[in-house]
Amino acid sequence: MPTIVAAISDLMFQSRLREQARALGYEIAVAETLDAVRDGLAGSPALVVLDLHVSGLDWRAAVDAAKERAVPVLAFGRHTEAQLLRSAREAGCDRVVPRSQLVEELPELIAGLAAAGS
Repeated sequence: MPTIVAAISDLMFQSRLREQARALGYEIAVAETLDAVRDGLAGSPALVVLDLHVSGLDWRAAVDAAKERAVPVLAFGRHTEAQLLRSAREAGCDRVVPRSQLVEELPELIAGLAAAGS
């Protein structure tokens, strides 16, 4: 089963992502550190899902690591932090959305981006 690397520390959201991904034929590999993201990338995942608010995670380095392996990145953050979302777009994320949009469109976002990365 193809993998999605998920840099998400929220356990409830991890569970939701895992359920949606599994329904689409993907397994989730949770990565809460940059080293864990890099380890996950070694397995040639279809997608990286990146919470821009994971404490202690250098999300820019995670994006760079994914881009080096041509793995698409779906990043999300708080809608109140427009500058952070803009910075993620500028850093090379393939798609950047507010968390509320991610929740509403999760299956579509995964399907579209993961298919591009496969």
